Amino acid sequence: MIATMNLQAQTPEEVIERMSAELKKGDSLGMVFDFAMSIPIIGEFKTTNYTLGDKLKIDMSDKSKKNYCWIDSTTEWEYNSETNEVKITNAKPKEKNENTGDTGLITGVSEGYDLSFDKKTDANVWYIVCKKNKSNKDKDDPKRIDMAISKANYLPIYTKTKSKGIGISMENFKIGVSEAEVTFNLADYPSAKIIDER
Repeated sequence: MIATMNLQAQTPEEVIERMSAELKKGDSLGMVFDFAMSIPIIGEFKTTNYTLGDKLKIDMSDKSKKNYCWIDSTTEWEYNSETNEVKITNAKPKEKNENTGDTGLITGVSEGYDLSFDKKTDANVWYIVCKKNKSNKDKDDPKRIDMAISKANYLPIYTKTKSKGIGISMENFKIGVSEAEVTFNLADYPSAKIIDER
């Protein structure tokens, strides 16, 4: 038991370092997480994102419709069940990071932020508060990020922040995505109208 305790991270910086190492595994094994953005007046926008290498699938479905988008290094496919159409376009530069909500902010949070454990306590979770410090000159970086990290696997349970009135959260991180989960397969939509705009 003592040996196990000694292996666990002791400071917020060490927890973040271990978390970043776990998320790095997603580069080769793939990763899935939920992304939500809350915009005043407009409302909340939610997606489930699957990434593997340079491939990405975004599930934007809700109770009323199915809406998926697949992106690789050259092409984007979008399916909308309301119109039963598949629209194919050239992938836009940097679109992958913009659509998934780039995890670079949370993995690199040790730089430009002062980290501390929150007063909340849990035997299974680290709660970490990240406050932007004076050395961080990036105007786009939020002033505060709240994180909950699993003590079992060092993956984030959630990260929450607000920037310019827009709330952003990333939750339910899991490592491991198959090639089929991130690859568009036309055979799955035999009756759909194909609109190729490439």
